[in-house]
Amino acid sequence: MLEKLKRADIPQELVLGWPRSVLLGDEKLIVEQHQGIFACTETEVALRTLCGLLVISGERLSLARYDRDGVIVFGKIEKLCYRPKG
Repeated sequence: MLEKLKRADIPQELVLGWPRSVLLGDEKLIVEQHQGIFACTETEVALRTLCGLLVISGERLSLARYDRDGVIVFGKIEKLCYRPKG
């Protein structure tokens, strides 16, 4: 099935439900295909994803947009990491 997707130029992450993250500098992060917010403070935002929790750490973090298409996190982003499910 993945071979058919590659030939059709359909990104794997779209079909498999993997999150897609785009970091712009150290002040803006766009995350698509998340499954909701687990926690949100000025120093840490945790998003549920199929890969586990995506944890964004930094300073003065805030959500600029949150909807079914994605979330945008603003602030001084210092670290991104995944915490396994469970």
